[in-house]
Amino acid sequence: MKLPDDVWQVIADYLLERRGIVVTPEVREWAENNLDITLFDGGAFLAHENEFDLFVVPEKRGKWRIRSVLKDFFNTMLKKHEKIVVKIYADNTPSLRLALGFGFKEIGLENGMIRLEKRHG
Repeated sequence: MKLPDDVWQVIADYLLERRGIVVTPEVREWAENNLDITLFDGGAFLAHENEFDLFVVPEKRGKWRIRSVLKDFFNTMLKKHEKIVVKIYADNTPSLRLALGFGFKEIGLENGMIRLEKRHG
């Protein structure tokens, strides 16, 4: 699935800022061909097996209908997997608050990222 350019730019900026990775067109092509991509108005979920990331374009942050989009995505993922996993940087308090509000539990900390899991039920 093709990623919109504005969403890809958010991903590229994240990879550069947080991981020091400069992405190439080949990285985008790999992501589009190998990750499960779920698009929504202003962003995308990128998943590999039971682990996912969420990317939202700046102008949509805090302005999109988050509850129904997240609930639908989590339900879809939990139909495929016993548990789903997200890793969030410890200083990203809005994302941590959101994940905890949706029932994710903190499991551990690695490389400055908090691992959170959500299980069926």
